[in-house]
Amino acid sequence: MIHEKVFRDPIHDLIPFDRGRPEDQLLLALIDTREVQRLRRIKQLGMAHMAYQGAEHSRFAHSIGVLHLTRRMTNRLERDRPAQDPLAVLATWCAGLLHDVGHGPFSHVMEQFFAEQHEAWTHHIIRDEDTEAHALLHDYDPELPGLVSETLKGNTSPAWLSSVVNSQMDADRFDYLLRDAHMTGVKYGVFDLERLLLLLRVSEGGERVVVSYKGLMPVEKYLQSRYQMYRQVYFHKTVTAAEAMLMLLLRRARDLVSEGAVVTTEVESALQRLLSDGTVSVEDYLSLDDSVLFSAMVHWTHHGDPVLRDLSHRLLTRGLFKSVEIEAEEGLDILFDSRIMAARGILERHGLDFNYYLGFSKSADTPYRPYSPRDAQSTIWIHDQGGELVDVKDLSPTVRAFTESPYTIYRAFFPATAPGGTSIRRELEETLTG
Repeated sequence: MIHEKVFRDPIHDLIPFDRGRPEDQLLLALIDTREVQRLRRIKQLGMAHMAYQGAEHSRFAHSIGVLHLTRRMTNRLERDRPAQDPLAVLATWCAGLLHDVGHGPFSHVMEQFFAEQHEAWTHHIIRDEDTEAHALLHDYDPELPGLVSETLKGNTSPAWLSSVVNSQMDADRFDYLLRDAHMTGVKYGVFDLERLLLLLRVSEGGERVVVSYKGLMPVEKYLQSRYQMYRQVYFHKTVTAAEAMLMLLLRRARDLVSEGAVVTTEVESALQRLLSDGTVSVEDYLSLDDSVLFSAMVHWTHHGDPVLRDLSHRLLTRGLFKSVEIEAEEGLDILFDSRIMAARGILERHGLDFNYYLGFSKSADTPYRPYSPRDAQSTIWIHDQGGELVDVKDLSPTVRAFTESPYTIYRAFFPATAPGGTSIRRELEETLTG
């Protein structure tokens, strides 16, 4: 009997499973659950396909990649320090696979709009007794759903296991940087994964994953890759413009629902309930994916409301707003900045409601967070040549520069023309940057 099941992956090549092993049987069954298969219908990079036409890959493909790396990392690290508890290791593998099941349509856009992080939904789904994933985990071992959830929160025994799926250098980040770089066609996210995996170690006390002193340069390259991917891909002005427009579209839909309108094809649809009060059951949440919102946009292009109709048409045909970077002091309420107030006046003068035709984004990142007593687990520790553990920033001027270079990019988004075709782009650009 042939026991092998193989996934062919563009990043990791062949990802094998052994159907003769109970652990692999569980993982394969989890992959086939409704909750994981739903991730095929959620783009990994949200609206990034508007800037990078190849960015059509799904969170499903990413989740399979994270599972693969989680297994490789734990297998490598157990050579140094066996975890002793096979169930804890299996929980870590399951956590790698299930870490993204809580993502909603267009991922981070939905998080911002409804102000609930996908991590919270992931825990709801894993612990909900009515989900297929929970049932499989519980049938394997009643403790497993709780162990998987706690692993994702960073609570494991031994402690180093949580670092594999929850740290500044974990299987999740390793996979999405390489995968996103490959699928977008850029080279910024390329780093030496194989060298890094080879040089991973478990600290003497078993508390955390560390890197051999020979791994300093690969770690530097990895952090440089992360920095460049955020600046050049994730925070790309076209990507953030599309995301801001989607936020404005959802705002308009929610405002219409609050006025008593039905904006979906079904009065009692999950999307209608979500727009109505922002709360849905796990069952409702799992019925939402990118296709639901795309379908709604197509429906809205024929809606009686001109704003809903216009914004939907723009997003479906890539008629995106223009953008401009705004200088702003940290802590400033940008919505009441004099430049913004003036821009609102211009839009209103041309018959455009600023509530739906003036969007904003705040893109912020710290390329590397140095050691903190409250988050020592997340620090990237390097063995120096004397065998002591040292924060990577204390060995590398490059990484030290990253810790001192957090950045925030504020952008405003607006249409280039007013109804009737009058150009308002230059006037708005000068107003917003002046």
